This record gives sequence, C-alpha cells and structure tokens, in this order.
Amino acid sequence: MCVTHLQDFLIKEVKVGVFFNHYSFLFIAVGVVAVAGLILLTNKPKTNDIFAFSTIAVGALIAVIILHPRQTPLMEDARMVQEMIGAGTPVLLEFQSPYCISCTTINPMVDALEQEINNEISIGKRLHVIHLNIQDQAAQELAPVYGFEFTPTFIFFDAQGNELWRTIGTFDAQLVRDSLP
Repeated sequence: MCVTHLQDFLIKEVKVGVFFNHYSFLFIAVGVVAVAGLILLTNKPKTNDIFAFSTIAVGALIAVIILHPRQTPLMEDARMVQEMIGAGTPVLLEFQSPYCISCTTINPMVDALEQEINNEISIGKRLHVIHLNIQDQAAQELAPVYGFEFTPTFIFFDAQGNELWRTIGTFDAQLVRDSLP
C-alpha cells in the first residue's frame, strides 16, 4: 500500500471517529426518545404521558440543534495544514511540545533557517515551516495521519506533497537545505 493511499485511509478513519465523537449526543438523544416511546407504547398512554413524551422529544431536538458540532478554527487549521502540503512549496512540518526541552532548544535554529531560506532573492516562499503543538486539536487530528509518536518530529514534504524524510529528536539544517529545489 503506497503512502498516499495509507494517508487517505487514515484520514477517512479519523473522520469516522470524529463523526461519532461529535455526534454521540445525537445518538444518545435518539436512544432516549426511542426508549421513552417504546415504554409509552407498551402501556396504555394517557394524555399526560403523550404530553411528557412530546416534551422529551422536543427538548432533545432543541438540544441537538443548539449543541450540534460546528466547524471550529482548530478543525480548520488541520485542514489548512493538509492543503499547504503539496501546494507547490516544500513544507517542513514539526510536531513539538512546549514542555519538550529539545523542542525549545531547536526552535530558534528552525526559525533562523526559515528566515535565511525565505530571505534569499527569489519569487515567493521557498519553504513553509509549520510548527504544530501536540497539545492543540489540529496536531492531535494530524498525528495519526502522519504517524507522529515523539517530539520533536520533523517531516519534510516536497512541493508535490511527497514525504522525503523525517527526523525524530534532532534537526539538521543542512538536510533541509539539500532537500530544497
């Protein structure tokens, strides 16, 4: 199975898991209304019972309408990161943590390299560096997609979005320079 097919499969798996996590309230509400309806139908319903059931059903519907998940900025960030990879500019993706000592010591080197590369005389950016904090939702959504396990992890993608290399725990600025077109 090639890497792009595996990434597509993992993205679909993550989306299915996110769907059930976000809509679990809906499934619980439908279940409660269904159970209440079955209990009501097994007995001879009175007007008060029908009114109570209707109140529960309307309350559950209102709660679902109010509480249903909406697109959040963090979900948008994860999608934006995926769109940047393969958009015509090489990308250095870094999974980091503010509590990781080696991440905080490597960060200035990564920032300096990005400025050095992008300040050279050229048209447009030559490299996008994306720092993902593993405590943020966007990084948590992307971690299974890109196989992240340890901080810091650097993944270099070429302009077409193909992963060229990854390093874990170390950063080699010369490797980044050599990977650029």
